[in-house]
Amino acid sequence: MRRSGKGRPWGALPLLALLLALGLIPLSPARSFLAAETPPAADEVPYAWTGVDRVVAVADLHGDYDRFVFILSHPAVALVDADLNWTGGRAHLVQLGDVMDRGPQARRIIDLIRRLEGQAAAAGGKVHVLLGNHEEMNITGIALDYPGYVTVEQFLSFLPADFRLAREEEFLKTLPPEERKRLQAGGADAAFEDALYGFWQRTLARRNPEARQAYMEGFDREVGGWLMGLNTVIKIDDVVYSHAGISEAYSRWPLREINTVMRNELAFFKGLMRDPHRTREPFKPKIVYEPDSPLWFRGLATMGETAQAEVDRILANLGAKAMVVGHSFFYNRLKSGSSPVVERSAVARFQDKIWIMDTGISGSYGGIPSALIREGGTFTLWGETEEVAARSGVKPVAPKPMSAEDAEEFLRTAAVTGRSAGPGGRTDAWRLTLEDRGRVHQALFKYVDRRRPDPLPDSYRYDLAAYTLDRYLDLGLVPPIVERTVAETAGALQMFVVDALSEEERRARRLAPEDPAYHARAVADLRVLQALTYDDCRNDKDTLIGGTDGKVYRVDFSEAFAPRKSSPPRCPVRRCSRALYRRLLDWNDAEVARRLAPFLDQAEIDALNARRRLVLQVLATQIRVNGEANVLY
Repeated sequence: MRRSGKGRPWGALPLLALLLALGLIPLSPARSFLAAETPPAADEVPYAWTGVDRVVAVADLHGDYDRFVFILSHPAVALVDADLNWTGGRAHLVQLGDVMDRGPQARRIIDLIRRLEGQAAAAGGKVHVLLGNHEEMNITGIALDYPGYVTVEQFLSFLPADFRLAREEEFLKTLPPEERKRLQAGGADAAFEDALYGFWQRTLARRNPEARQAYMEGFDREVGGWLMGLNTVIKIDDVVYSHAGISEAYSRWPLREINTVMRNELAFFKGLMRDPHRTREPFKPKIVYEPDSPLWFRGLATMGETAQAEVDRILANLGAKAMVVGHSFFYNRLKSGSSPVVERSAVARFQDKIWIMDTGISGSYGGIPSALIREGGTFTLWGETEEVAARSGVKPVAPKPMSAEDAEEFLRTAAVTGRSAGPGGRTDAWRLTLEDRGRVHQALFKYVDRRRPDPLPDSYRYDLAAYTLDRYLDLGLVPPIVERTVAETAGALQMFVVDALSEEERRARRLAPEDPAYHARAVADLRVLQALTYDDCRNDKDTLIGGTDGKVYRVDFSEAFAPRKSSPPRCPVRRCSRALYRRLLDWNDAEVARRLAPFLDQAEIDALNARRRLVLQVLATQIRVNGEANVLY
């Protein structure tokens, strides 16, 4: 099996490189890009470290976030905990480049890496990310010229939100009226998302220049500065790390010079892609897109063992005993299928002085997750598929659920990277994809705001009030929701309950709850909350059972909080938890009014306080008639 995407791109690039090499694209001193966007100075970016006891090297990821997490959290590697926080102490993690392209989640990997950078530094460790040829191609913009490199998911994750939303609105307007109606009809979520996905696929395939420019600008704004600060080659004690490897010619260069020249030339190329007509002086790259450069060199993988003397000279020039690289993937060396583990003979060459760690980690290549660990001066190879780990009792660590406070902060600050219609094709809410620091969650954006005295009140502010009350009572029955403006539209953003089953559907299908005792208690407490908020207890479509945690949630209070001091119809209060009963007794009218004042008017607050007294009267009667043990649990 040959990995076609790993070779030098022979397309639009050769013409650009040829023009540069022939001096036909000059550089104007008056408009030098380097003057406008100077990369970090060489002495500002360290490239060598000593006295590091443990180093973990991970090669080409190509957008496979899940396998990256699997590697980091595996006990053999042990760099993160269940919440994906750094636990590696003073260890160094070296990612050998090619985070970008081929897979869908490069942005998510970068967000996680950048978070771990700070955590590792605080613990005395270090996270290194090296430039790979696919980072080079995205920095300069040519990755978009090669089908299959930039996936739709990667493209959208860096596309500016305003550009994306505007283009999607334009696309929907081009559809026939009946098609638009179908996409907005109930249950059309999948069709809606498929239509938008197809639109962006066609946009990429046609190399739309405006979309290309928007992607490049978004990519540069989000990660361009960070990428320009990355090294091409580093040295930790007596081991050199680079993406593709150091050829004999480049081994004569000081490591500082390799890194500095790469930054300067990438900065020039970035400017050239933005304005190719502004230059006058000839510019001949020394390293960018050179076939034997540290981002493209394949000699260490393709040379026969008779090249041992050349390898020894390279290492001697570098002052190193070994080199660890990625880039060159040999599927047939991994023996995948019969023995889905990485064997030393598949990656170690030239008397174990060269380690070629591209084992096809990304699922799109059918390879094996792996890491090379150097500890106490000794190399240890780890590499196995998830299936092998499962058979041995080891599984990728799933992050723990976020706390309510963490969820609120995530909802306020996470980037919007996807949008579709709300559940059931609702047009009065948007289902959004949010991403921040390696976490990805779905959320529902509610923006309808018809408050009383409107005769048909329906407002996201009542959802905010219900969540505030839920937090005051410490129930956890309402998913976190916060105020936020999205696409210049004011509203509220609420965590989406994934893979949920409504209580109405559960009863219709006669499905027993997984935990009947918990379910009965949760529904009883929910009835109290609904009585307090004057919610519609007859509607169980919006009472959900979470598919991942099995918890009961109420997700729509947009018509609640009527200024009535009686109980809502068909909302019997018969039992509740002792904890909730105690909180109802300790209820402070003034404190409740203070917390809910941003969302409710005075009449609505007064009615809420009155209903609390009514609920307590009902519970007291139930206790007197049926006994406390049969009412409070």
